This record gives sequence, structure tokens and C-alpha cells, in this order.
Amino acid sequence: MSPNFIDMSKQKTTIDIENELRVKELLAERKILMKDFADMIGVKRETLTRSLKGNPQYSTLKAIADGLNVSVPELFKTYKATPLVDGFVSVNGDTPIHVGSVTDLKKIVADLEKADK
Repeated sequence: MSPNFIDMSKQKTTIDIENELRVKELLAERKILMKDFADMIGVKRETLTRSLKGNPQYSTLKAIADGLNVSVPELFKTYKATPLVDGFVSVNGDTPIHVGSVTDLKKIVADLEKADK
């Protein structure tokens, strides 16, 4: 094994799948109870609940998505990535200013625009 290779099988990652799925939200939007939805897709409510709290198989996710008339990816919450900004800005040779966010960068630009007027 290469010294730069990270063996991910030894890494412990815990993901709470229930918090990553939008099934309850989608059911609420459609005013469908979990029990009724389980009946619609041909499983027991307990089985559906258990699979949503555990590690659902793709076939289960596909059945849920089909029952809700959405794609499998639409079952998952999406997250807006925060742009990574980290560095220093020096204007006209002044002391460098640390920039750690887009907000910091916008403030610097706004200050420069004010000074330019």
C-alpha cells in the first residue's frame, strides 16, 4: 500500500440517514400518513420506518421515490456549499488583511468602492 493511500475501510463514518432524507417532508407536503404510504408501496409501516432509520437499500429508496413520484436523488436533502475563502489581501502595500469568508471579501470591496468615490 502506498504511503499516501488512506484506507477508508478503517475510517469510521457515522451518517444519520433519517436526517438526510426528505421522505417525511415529502409525505407531509402530500398530506399522506406514513402508514398509508407504506400500504401504497406494499410494505409494513414498521418496515418502512426501520429502513429509513437504518441503511436503506437502493431498491427501497427506488420504491419510495416511485411512490412519491420523484427521483431517488430528490429524496435527499441538498446543501448549499459555502464557498471556501481564506487568504490575505493587501491594498496599495498596506498591512495584509485576513479574509476568511465571502462576507469579509465583500466588506473589503465595499470599503474600496467607498474610498474610490
